[in-house]
Amino acid sequence: MLTRRDVVKGIAAAMAGTLTPTAAEAQGRYVGSVVTRWNEDGRRMTLVNPFEYIDPSNVRWPVPAGTTVDGASIPRVFWSLIGGPFEGKYRNASVVHDFYCQVRTRPHVNVHRVFYDAMKTSGLVDRTSWLMYQAVAQFGPRWAAVKVDPKCEIVDENYDFAACSRNTAKPDVVMPALGEAELDAFLNTVESEAKPSDIEKLRAAARSR
Repeated sequence: MLTRRDVVKGIAAAMAGTLTPTAAEAQGRYVGSVVTRWNEDGRRMTLVNPFEYIDPSNVRWPVPAGTTVDGASIPRVFWSLIGGPFEGKYRNASVVHDFYCQVRTRPHVNVHRVFYDAMKTSGLVDRTSWLMYQAVAQFGPRWAAVKVDPKCEIVDENYDFAACSRNTAKPDVVMPALGEAELDAFLNTVESEAKPSDIEKLRAAARSR
């Protein structure tokens, strides 16, 4: 388990290369719209149509139809800030983030960063979206680099999600510890840049866990 010192060092390293919450909106764009249907379990949704995000570096992040998402790539305690990962303007960024946390064909640092870029493209340039990015960068899923089947490197309309999931040896996911000590260290580190109301919401959510 990570110590308090490890958490603080990790957050500082992650924040060193990030934009501040007041930075200008990214010049990314979406192709298509998120259209989903609820699954019978009432918790997960399946993408009906293909959807794509093109990030500020012009890197494509397609998500094929048939993808199932549930917001699990965002630590649940942070849902209290936005009502849920698929609420309002957070939906597009959350779908992209969820999918690439599932397939794990790109570095986790890039996948978490694209969550932030996509939020800004959606018009979310406030301190709450910045804090959500810091949360996934620190506590979101992590994995080692993986050699991907060449047929699965390009995610387009012909992408076979089921086959690629079966045949590509995806790296195991590591979830950083997120206990009371880790959350407290995180909040102490980001408090000066975050909204006081967001910090209070997270402290209240932590107390109710």
